[in-house]
Amino acid sequence: MKLSFISDETLMDLRTNYESYKEYYHTKDNDWFDRYFSEEGRIIESKVEFEIPEFNLGDDYAVSDRENVKIIYDSLKHLNVSQATQEKLWSGLAHLQFREFTYYRLKNEIHEKNDKRINTALFFKSGGNKRSLFVHIISRLWWVGYMTYDESNISNPYWLTDFFTEKDFSARCVVFFSSNFTSNRNITKGILKSLIKLERRGVSIKRDHFVQANKYLNVVGGAMILDMLTTDEVEEMVYVYLNKYYGLILEEQLVLKSNM
Repeated sequence: MKLSFISDETLMDLRTNYESYKEYYHTKDNDWFDRYFSEEGRIIESKVEFEIPEFNLGDDYAVSDRENVKIIYDSLKHLNVSQATQEKLWSGLAHLQFREFTYYRLKNEIHEKNDKRINTALFFKSGGNKRSLFVHIISRLWWVGYMTYDESNISNPYWLTDFFTEKDFSARCVVFFSSNFTSNRNITKGILKSLIKLERRGVSIKRDHFVQANKYLNVVGGAMILDMLTTDEVEEMVYVYLNKYYGLILEEQLVLKSNM
């Protein structure tokens, strides 16, 4: 199957005239959507081949979000970054080929007629394109998959994904990926590996750990080019910093104390 976009004109119409169309979202009026998109020029078929994934539509979003990150990234792993930043792609999928997933993931918002969230879930209306990528209900799945997929771990390339999505998925997306340097996959993976090391030492990882890691690298970024660092270098730097920030003792210090 070919991946479908919506045209720029269609995207602008849906974005700006949502108030006129909102009843069709509230009632999940497939007949209206099908008629609307059947008009000439509404849909642009790309050259990108893909198989429509079978999403996890379970009742527990904490579980389904994690699985759907893997499902959509596996299905669309061949997208390039330029394609994956386009609102007309993700909004198109939300209205066309992934419409049933949209109904599923926005079940509560549609029922409550929460138009503000419906808008940010379907369009890039979250204060800048980068933030919007991690708020949109479909693009955030792909982008979290892209940023956390670890090709070096052959047995489970999604091990970092599992860690990142284990709780507070929506909040973590916005908090963690709002910084410019987390666009670099080496930096992202280095931070996550450092947090996993802390967790393995018995530390309960909370949102603040992500925030402090970001703050630290933001300061460090004023003195060095972060993009030059390897994943291992980022992991070590962040791990040492977070141990000091939270008053933890590094493993090597524990070894020295035990030998005294």
